[in-house]
Amino acid sequence: MFVAIDNGKTTFIETLFTPHNFLHLTGVKTRLRSEQFFIAALSKRLSPDHISFDPGGTTELKLEVLPQLMSIHTRARMVGDYDSSRPLLITDKFAGTVTMAMGFVNKDGFYLPNTALKIDIRDITEQAARRRVIAIFTKERRALKYTHLSYIAKEFTIDDNVLASVVREKADKQNLIIEVPKKSLAENLAKAKKKAAQQSAGRTTQQSHKPGPRR
Repeated sequence: MFVAIDNGKTTFIETLFTPHNFLHLTGVKTRLRSEQFFIAALSKRLSPDHISFDPGGTTELKLEVLPQLMSIHTRARMVGDYDSSRPLLITDKFAGTVTMAMGFVNKDGFYLPNTALKIDIRDITEQAARRRVIAIFTKERRALKYTHLSYIAKEFTIDDNVLASVVREKADKQNLIIEVPKKSLAENLAKAKKKAAQQSAGRTTQQSHKPGPRR
């Protein structure tokens, strides 16, 4: 689940990754079924006889960014609606960075990955519908709530008001496994405390400057 921010309000996109979707991200041609291809790739049993490349060079471009896109759950920094700028590309939304993007199609309320591009996500998404990702949560498919936090932007914590409603509704906060590097998490907490202290000091200063009662 990608949690994004828009004018101080949070939105989220829930995605679903299955073995069936992996083949679409590679750009290769194969006679293997999608699930067979995934299992063969995972077990390192793919051979040149199993696959062929797109003559237009698309496969090479996809494979260049595929290793990074396999960790989209930690790397995505933006999400946005596809701007339909490529006539042959059919997808609904993108998640990614300035160097790579993964496309998703909507099916039954979840977004399924269906393409991978070596491109700046800003070049293929509508500016008005582009959002900054501030947190990413993951879970097993059958789990009811999200169990892992794999990314959170530096200036936020899961207790911030801007994230609280999403965490309360969608995440298993009591058992949440935080996979964000400890250094990053510590920095987030330190910044949150500093921000709270500054806000408290500001309120105190304002109160001390209030004019006294007239006599």
